[in-house]
Amino acid sequence: MKFLVYEKGRKATDFQVRNAHLVGADDIGVRADIRFEDGAIICEKTSMGTTALVLQFYVDGFGLLTLQTCLLPEREEPYLLSLELARHRLMKLIAKQEDWAMWDLEDDSAANRRLDVAKHEFMDALNYLDDLGECDRIARDALAAALDASEELALEHADLLLERRVVARQPFMLGCGVDLKAPMERICGTLQKNFDYVHAPTPWRQLEPEEQEYDWERLDAWCEWAYRSKMPIAAGPMVSFTSDNVPDWMYIWEHDYDTVRDILYEHIERLVTRYRSVVSVWNVVSGVHVNKNFCFNFEQLMDLTRMAVMLTRKLHPAGKTLIEIAQPFGEYYANNQRSIPPVMYFEMLIQQGIPCDAFGIRLLMGSASDGLTTRDLLQISSLLDRFNGLGKPIHITAVGVPSEPPEAIANVSEQDPSQNLAAGFWRKPWSDTVQAKWLEAFYNIAVSKPFVESVSWADLTDHSDATLPTGGLVSGDLKPKRSLRSLVSFKGSFNGSG
Repeated sequence: MKFLVYEKGRKATDFQVRNAHLVGADDIGVRADIRFEDGAIICEKTSMGTTALVLQFYVDGFGLLTLQTCLLPEREEPYLLSLELARHRLMKLIAKQEDWAMWDLEDDSAANRRLDVAKHEFMDALNYLDDLGECDRIARDALAAALDASEELALEHADLLLERRVVARQPFMLGCGVDLKAPMERICGTLQKNFDYVHAPTPWRQLEPEEQEYDWERLDAWCEWAYRSKMPIAAGPMVSFTSDNVPDWMYIWEHDYDTVRDILYEHIERLVTRYRSVVSVWNVVSGVHVNKNFCFNFEQLMDLTRMAVMLTRKLHPAGKTLIEIAQPFGEYYANNQRSIPPVMYFEMLIQQGIPCDAFGIRLLMGSASDGLTTRDLLQISSLLDRFNGLGKPIHITAVGVPSEPPEAIANVSEQDPSQNLAAGFWRKPWSDTVQAKWLEAFYNIAVSKPFVESVSWADLTDHSDATLPTGGLVSGDLKPKRSLRSLVSFKGSFNGSG
């Protein structure tokens, strides 16, 4: 397949293809070689069938977002990228109206007004297929209107569901992650005042920097404070193969599954035994479905997950166990066929009878790291809907966006929107204000979902070891950001209305 890229009425001469991959049915990745050449994105697939192109695309007024086309057949004639992105967004928008039973919106609602504009712009673009420069200009306007309509629809839907949750008095919990190295005495008051629980990380790399030599001091201090303060703790993940979690000394065993399993068994046993009197929820396994860094086959992944959950339940019967997915949009599968798509992984856990109490989702955005590029609000709402109906409560175990852009993004201006930057951004380059507005929108959407039982912001404070170093609610010098005030305001309004 080929997709023509136009910029300012002319065929593009330089277009950086970022986060590009193909997906098939159910948004499952398809292997392909994707490159930009002579004004077109060329996709050479390894299999037959209709596929959709997913990539980062700048939309004026909405930022640099990861968007996709509809499922399209192979053909000799190239597609126009902007037109196909607009087509998919309109189809997605109309489909979500049906899914959410929101056909009867008031004519003057923001979502309906913008949807009408998007439809007319899209139909107008189709009249200019013999002038692709003009067609591209109008299609981009249609895409912008459709994005606006879809985010308005997601927020209006959230308002309806939030009202029902308030009336039903269905509880939810707000949590926040901490940096074990943070100055406890200066932030504990903020945690206790504004959150229902604290997420204490258990980074294996820090806890056991040398084999059989544990350093419990920092984690002990946090658990002792939580116990004295009667603050519930969610701890983990205990099993994660990301490079920032695995100790250096473990890599000698990376291809020896049996030894890795035995070492992890001992590690989990020590961790749970030490903290079972304090921890309420154990994040047992995180991100193994991505199958990166340490790679195992399907049977080994299932065996490892089962062992970790069963051992935790045996050592701490009163504790809750949770299995967490990372990179929930599943881009990784297009490049790693030994991995498992997110929803499929949860379905396999259920089929295998692995008895965890809940599923968790890590949803961080605004980073150039794998799976962390920026998405819009409708994509987020639709993603959460995909995890409904699995028979398990859903917990958003870590959510966050940065309050400062990477250096390159800081130089983006509305006059130079063609720069493609790996992290992406929502509406405007990331800032304290944008982070706060995104947080408000996200919490309205996430908490409106009746199957979501808790939401935890990834980090209370900015720190260099974080996935998003500026993703905290409090700056590195411990000054509250606008995002913290937005979260406190959201919690107050929800509780007040309840």
